[in-house]
Amino acid sequence: LCSCILRAMGDKLEFSQAPTTNVDIEMGNPAQPAPAFVPNAFKNAKHPIVCCFHFAFKIGALGMYLLGRYILPVSFVTTFIITVLLLAFDFWTVKNVTGRKLVGLRWWNEVKEDGSSEWVFESLEDQTSVNPVDKNAFWLGLYGWPVIWSSFLILNVLSFDINYIILMCIAVVFSGSNVYGYFKCSKDQGQRMSELQGRFAQSAVQAVASRALG
Repeated sequence: LCSCILRAMGDKLEFSQAPTTNVDIEMGNPAQPAPAFVPNAFKNAKHPIVCCFHFAFKIGALGMYLLGRYILPVSFVTTFIITVLLLAFDFWTVKNVTGRKLVGLRWWNEVKEDGSSEWVFESLEDQTSVNPVDKNAFWLGLYGWPVIWSSFLILNVLSFDINYIILMCIAVVFSGSNVYGYFKCSKDQGQRMSELQGRFAQSAVQAVASRALG
């Protein structure tokens, strides 16, 4: 079911160690005015609506699981299908929209004709333009999401509920995939910034030396 959903969205996930390619990305429009429905925590964000969508599908998936598992007399099949769909929507949104808008990062993996894979990263050159509220909201949702599902996975393992263990494993895979991709993306961006700083320092030293000798 998960593979069918991802194929329908046109996403491919490959987690092999492979060379990386980097391109630059633009953050887009200037700060948006916060609509009335936006929570106070996001009022000072540059992209308050995007911040809301960063958590919307997460809350929907978690809420559906809790309702179907513990509160309402909903069948497991209904709970499973709706929860997985919301997890897939959240995965796609975080991977392709909120990461790019909120922190200037995006990742994907391309499989070449020879069968080898290549990580491709998009990153914003000037990180000073990233809004602190946007940044905190993104990383909190990204890292907190797999922790929540891992906790429920442990609870279901202890209760020996095989059906919900499968659902929790799917949730951990979806959430963990984005954590893995963005970790590699941010790590690669840090390496790029170090290289740029090194080149700048080298150019500055050469300029000073040439002026002193000249």
